[in-house]
Amino acid sequence: MPQLRNQVLWQSIDEQIKNWYEELSIRNFWNAIHGISMGFRLKSLVPWITSLNIKWAEKEVPIEELWFGGKFGPIASLGGSESAAEVKEKLFLPENQKLFEQTRQKLEQEWIKTAPRDNFPIFVVRKSHGDSSEKKLRVIDGNRRLLQAIVDKKDSILATVGEPVGEPVLYEHWVPTSLLVDLVFWCKRQVRAGRETTEVVARLIAELIRDSSAGRVEFAERSIHRDKKLDVQLLEAVAKILDGWRISLELAK
Repeated sequence: MPQLRNQVLWQSIDEQIKNWYEELSIRNFWNAIHGISMGFRLKSLVPWITSLNIKWAEKEVPIEELWFGGKFGPIASLGGSESAAEVKEKLFLPENQKLFEQTRQKLEQEWIKTAPRDNFPIFVVRKSHGDSSEKKLRVIDGNRRLLQAIVDKKDSILATVGEPVGEPVLYEHWVPTSLLVDLVFWCKRQVRAGRETTEVVARLIAELIRDSSAGRVEFAERSIHRDKKLDVQLLEAVAKILDGWRISLELAK
């Protein structure tokens, strides 16, 4: 909500949502968090922060140990990797002085039009990226804050760090119900248009929920209409795939 810069408004919002975890059901709480993070910022944070195989701790992390979540803006212009250390080195080179100034001005504009949050910890997870098997501390929320820290010549930044403690990394995590509902909706739309996608979508859904019992419940109980033929066909296709993995999808009777 970029237009909300007034601290009184933020305090009011904080007051309203601080008891959500106690007042809402678990499913509604995590769906609400996903709706906010995806709806406003297109960030899928919930699977990471709910996984039982990731342990979290807040600490100061050296800039050199971090990697941006992707190549955007000046990071892409520098032509290197997403390594914060590399970005920091290249951004201050004499030949990149113009890019540095453009970056500084852009960050200043973003600060002016958004709510102050540069002191908030960024979120990072140690994970592999692309074809590499090497696990690095990747930013999942806070790329702009990391870039701001580099421009400000800081050596470290406060971060909430997720360290995997088991495999699979995403395990018994929350699979957003809205994602499953959307997949069911679009599968039916495609089938009705004469494009048979049931098996493809069933495979995708099965992969999404194979390591999440909550995801299996949300799919079977909240994403499917049992009185609709195409829904039931998709449900049965997913159940068959899971059964092949010796995973049960409880079907309501």
